[in-house]
Amino acid sequence: MRRPVVHLYTVCWDEADMLGFFFRHYDPWVDRYVVYDDGSADGSREILRAHPKVELRDFVRSDAESFVLSHRAMQNEAWKESRGTADWIVVTAIDEHLHVPGRAMAEYLAEQADCGVTLVPALGFDLTHPEMPDDAGLLTERVTRGRPRAAFNKLSLFKPEALRETGFGPGRHAAEPQGDLLLPARDVVVLWHYKHLGFERNATREAAQAARLGRADVAQGLGQHYLWGRERLRAFWDKMERESVDLGRVVPDTACIRPLWWEERGLPRADPAPLPPLAVALPAVAPAVSVLVKAYNHAPYVRQTIESVLAQSFQDFEIVVTDDGSTDGTAEILRGFTDPRIRLECWSQNRGISAAMNATIARARGRYLAILNSDDWALPGRLRRQVAFLDANPEISLVFGTPRPVDEEGLPTEALNDFAAPLRFTDSSRRTWLRFFFFQGNILCAPTAMIRREAYAAAGPYDPRLTNLQDFDMWIRMLVAGHRIHVLPDRLTAFRIRANNANTSAPSPETRLRWIYESSKVLRHFAAFSEELFAEVFDTEAYVLSGEPVWLRIAELARRVPRVDYRYFALDTLYEAASEPEHMIRLREWGGSVDALNVREIELRDARIAELTREQDALGRERDDFAAARDAAAAARDQLADEISRTQALHAQQMAAMRGVLAQRERAVADLDARREALESTVQELDFHLKATLASRERMRASLSWRSTAFLRWLGRLRRLAAPKRS
Repeated sequence: MRRPVVHLYTVCWDEADMLGFFFRHYDPWVDRYVVYDDGSADGSREILRAHPKVELRDFVRSDAESFVLSHRAMQNEAWKESRGTADWIVVTAIDEHLHVPGRAMAEYLAEQADCGVTLVPALGFDLTHPEMPDDAGLLTERVTRGRPRAAFNKLSLFKPEALRETGFGPGRHAAEPQGDLLLPARDVVVLWHYKHLGFERNATREAAQAARLGRADVAQGLGQHYLWGRERLRAFWDKMERESVDLGRVVPDTACIRPLWWEERGLPRADPAPLPPLAVALPAVAPAVSVLVKAYNHAPYVRQTIESVLAQSFQDFEIVVTDDGSTDGTAEILRGFTDPRIRLECWSQNRGISAAMNATIARARGRYLAILNSDDWALPGRLRRQVAFLDANPEISLVFGTPRPVDEEGLPTEALNDFAAPLRFTDSSRRTWLRFFFFQGNILCAPTAMIRREAYAAAGPYDPRLTNLQDFDMWIRMLVAGHRIHVLPDRLTAFRIRANNANTSAPSPETRLRWIYESSKVLRHFAAFSEELFAEVFDTEAYVLSGEPVWLRIAELARRVPRVDYRYFALDTLYEAASEPEHMIRLREWGGSVDALNVREIELRDARIAELTREQDALGRERDDFAAARDAAAAARDQLADEISRTQALHAQQMAAMRGVLAQRERAVADLDARREALESTVQELDFHLKATLASRERMRASLSWRSTAFLRWLGRLRRLAAPKRS
């Protein structure tokens, strides 16, 4: 069994005292370390640089305000660079030791890959020790006391091509992975967390980590255990010491803390049945399996196709390849492989899928023939599981699986068909399959098939006249010949769904047209059923035209299916086989009633189109009337707008004139106010002088001279009064 390639991603900060333990634990099964150093100053960087498998990178916070969220972003994205180069990814911390007690991890991962497993969560346990051990040996052997911790039930191992996203939460304490997800049959991988090695060491690191938290971490409550303080850390430590046991003596999946997030999400698990032992390939003997690859213009993909077979754990195979006249370099890539088990034949021109498949089968020597397209690839364990099934079930001749639908980049995507439909069948009898094929069509994915050689011998070659339904045609012929079909629930092949309907089976306009015509031809196998086979398959429809030949009963059943290809097949079958007068009468009836070419639908469509055209014309007239009314309203609106504009201009002029008059009035009022203030000042001044004069007079009257001359002033007034007035 090939040792899997494993890449590990982690963050380091002042871990010099742990790195020796870390590398001694992971070196036996990790091929590449990508370590993001977050500013170590204790010699960690020098240790990392010295390790031959380490790629040292500086950790740059993607969120300047959050230490925790920056770590999560790296853990969710960095591993994607390993797609296409690693079989498994490990995302972990320096103080987390992943292992299966008593087993080598490389062997375990290879086995899980063969079982189809794509992600392996670990059961979490916190380990404790009074002091930091000296740098020697393995911690998993020296420190084994601890207790289960739900926080460390983590997703730590997964296949990079099977997952689109890991969806880690902060600290990786939960995950929401997306993609092709399959868990091991049982949880046996454990994560032993070696943070608590010596209380003083632990308390010092926690305090230092608290200082590294960002504002967003504090605001969102992330990494709050770093802020506990010495007293709370001591209480936690003492409680852990009291609850710790020797983990080497417990069964992990019974001792762990539930609920497990992956069980709560209902992620599926692999078949718990053990894998069969691997067969030894004998070079001088015909191989057990011939992998059939017909190649045509798949240069970007064909290397992965061949390499996926060479990497299978089951090695007793040959790869029989026919290049069907490729013009894009596919043949040159195929010629570059030197493995003697690859048997290549290249054609100078394209002859078609069926011809290439027939030529490939003719050169195959294996007792089992496995189909694989040159733009798809075999998932790990495919050959081993299918060979084991056929060996154990000699009554089954064709064993299929379910595909992993992938896009151009090889990442999981949505399927074109419901290939899991057969898993819902109540049985896998020939009756069930033939009934489904007749009434529903093909639901088998050919690149997942492994077929006994004798089934091909019984059915004969592929029909070179068929391009899209040649596989469907073959499955029907094999069933008619007495061979049985079974579908495993396992993902066996990565089935590439290419952009722009580039797949031969994709629903392009050309494929849909070809499919309708070819379907009417494939249905002819049902018209050739014997009475016994008809009774076996169509027992519930035995009342239909009872007593008539099988071909006529099949035509009648097809006539009742509301599909063009079935109606065409029904009418064509009656035409070809009609020989009796009653057949001719029925042919006239069917010819006038069976819409084999969908004429009525076309007429109804045309009538509806004409009706819609009339409605559209009426709507057009209404639209024109509305447009005219809208234009008239717009013109009236414009006229009104002009009037409003003129009125506004006149109003503006009037307002300007009024503002001029008002300004004049304000100036006049100001002038009057000034004159009033001047008059008031004059009055005040005169009043002042009057008061001064009166006061002076009173002073004079009070004086002696004034009083002594008072008589004389009196005589003077009398004279003035007595003197005659002048005319």
